[in-house]
Formats: sequence, C-alpha cells, structure tokens
Amino acid sequence: MKHNIIGFGKTPLSNTGLNSQTTKKIGFEVSCDYITITCYVTNPMDFYPLIDLVEKTLDEKIEYTSARAIFEGKWYLGSSSESLRGTRVYTNPPTAGAYGEIRFKMPGKALAAASMHEIRDMLAMMGEIWSGKVTRFDGAIDDYSRVLDLDEVKAAQDAGNYAHVQKQGYHESGERGKKERGRTITFGARGSEAYLRIYDKSVESNGALDCIRYEVEFKDDKAQTLFDQWLSHDFQDEQGAAKIIAGAVLGAVRFCDRSSEDKNLDRCEDLPWYTKLCDSVVSGFRLRVRKKERFLDDSFRWVEKAVMPTLAMLRRYMGDADFLQWVYDQTDEQMLLLSNIKIEKIQQQQQLDKEQQQQHDGLSRWDKAVKMKEIMSDDGIEWIDTRLY
Repeated sequence: MKHNIIGFGKTPLSNTGLNSQTTKKIGFEVSCDYITITCYVTNPMDFYPLIDLVEKTLDEKIEYTSARAIFEGKWYLGSSSESLRGTRVYTNPPTAGAYGEIRFKMPGKALAAASMHEIRDMLAMMGEIWSGKVTRFDGAIDDYSRVLDLDEVKAAQDAGNYAHVQKQGYHESGERGKKERGRTITFGARGSEAYLRIYDKSVESNGALDCIRYEVEFKDDKAQTLFDQWLSHDFQDEQGAAKIIAGAVLGAVRFCDRSSEDKNLDRCEDLPWYTKLCDSVVSGFRLRVRKKERFLDDSFRWVEKAVMPTLAMLRRYMGDADFLQWVYDQTDEQMLLLSNIKIEKIQQQQQLDKEQQQQHDGLSRWDKAVKMKEIMSDDGIEWIDTRLY
C-alpha cells in the first residue's frame, strides 16, 4: 500500500529520536541545503537592511556595492565574486513605476551557520516585509547509518519502479588512476520543479562525510509551496521545523513496485528499501550541527594537490635562494590586494588555531602522558608506568 505518512508538504516525522546536539555521525541528519529568495523594494537603499539581515542570520560577510554591477540578463550581480560563506546577491534597481528586486542565493555552507529556526525566521521576515518569493529550496537527508543501498536504488531506476517524475539519470565520476568511483542517481529533469539526487557523499567529500546523501531541489511553484507550508506552521522546537522539509524530500519521488502495470499507484506496494528509509527517518533524525568554519583548510589542500608540483619544478630550476625570494616577492604584491573577505577568513582561522592551542596547553601533565600512551600503544610501543616501581 501507499506510504501515506510521507508526501510533499506533509508533516510525517515525529519529534522523538536523535538529539539535535549529537555529534557522533550515526543515523540521519536533515538540513536546508540551498535557498534562493527574491525580495521587492521601492528604494535602492532598502537593499542594505536586507543584506544586513542575511549577514547577521548566517554569520556571513557580503561585500555589496552597487558600483560593482555586472549585467546578467535581467539581473545585476551586486556582490563581489566571493563572500565569506558563498552567499551571492543579485540586484535589479527600481525604476519609475516599477519595484526593484534583490535576489539572494544561499548555499548549504552558509545555511549551516544558522539554526533551522533562525533560517525560518529570516525567510518569514523577508516574506512579510519585502514580499519575498522563493524560487529554489533544497532539502537534504544524510544517511550515516547507510540504510540506503545505491545498488537497490539503481535497480529500482532500471525497473522503472518510481513515481512523480518522468526522467532519470545515472552518472559515475572519479579521478584517473583511482579505483573508487562516485555514483550519482537522479530522478527528474535538472530544470524541473523537483529533482532528486542520491549519491555517496564520502566519495564526493574525499571521506570528510561518510554518508549517503538524499537531496531534492525544489524550484518555482513547488519551492514556493514548500516555503509557504514551512512558514504556516508554528513549531515549538528545531525538530518540528525540520519535519516538513524531511517529509517533502522523502515524498518528492515515490519508489514502488509497478511491475503489475496497475495505473492506480495507491495499490502499488512501496519497495522494501524505501519503506525502511521512511520508517528509519521517522524513528529519529537530528539537525545539522553548527560548527566553526576552518576556511583555509581547503586552500591548503588545493595548493598541496594542484600547485605544489609546479612549485617544486620552479624551485629545482631556480635554486632554493632565488626561489624563496621569488615567492616572497610575489606574495608581497598579492598581500596588498587581499579582499576583506580573505582577511576575515585569515582572522577566523587564526582565532580557531589560538583556541585549539589554549585547549592543548590547558591539559595537565598527566593528561598529556595518557594521550602519549594512547599514541604509543597504537604504534605498538610498550608503555611502562614508572609510578608503579
């Protein structure tokens, strides 16, 4: 029978289960992963309180200036080419007899800096004061327990055992010479109102996130519908605010046995793995835990992977002394060109480094010895406690 508790815009999920502050990566994690919202103003100066609202809610920094405008069809790109957490701002200034528009594109990295309630309150204010309209709303479920099996999902796709969408796709990716391949299974067209992606996040994130991601892009009418329904409920807790998002994500595509070719989908049984997924998420999920961002770690990794081979070649050609002088000269020039966003990233990472060092220095001598014992034991080195002799 049809899984009636799961569907677009319904609230099927209970508030029991995993605690939202749990840091151990097990079970399921629900999050907003991307939001695009357009607001309407009568005065260009109204852009600034909106930008301030987004910055304060998402702990973001946006270098907006109307002088840095790049025409992109109807829209002008009014932000710099970067922001602290990736939020982009497009503006279309008001003209005589017409409203001006400002569009925010907020990726998951930016939304992760705020709680579900804070995001919802920000969007509610945009809707009430500035007639905000949502044109994209992505929700994601990260399966850390790996209830989802990509082979089972692919088998359902090949057999046509899915409903609510027409198109489907499959893509493999990876690096040359590496055996591990990333697989992405999609349902719906990329430009359609609902587009589901299921993929192994551990491959895509190089092991940083060990989960299967189940994410849906809602666009246009479906995005606005989800937005309206999200705002229409008076939630008393974080889990409640996430229930509609989780229900919409799970209900965007229904996986059921259509081998009988019965046109009445209510008589088609849900596939066992889909039933298990729905029941597992219903039994408990947590919200994405906010964490302090180490902005420069990705830059280090990129330099080590993409730049170091070329630098090694130049060092060998130039010799150590000339090479080091050349590096200092080149970076001295670039230091003068660092944007406020880059300086902010440096300062935040320096602060995190300082906090970690203080935490390390605060360990007692015995605590440090215990940690050393654990490290030595892992390396197969025998530990002798001299206090016993």
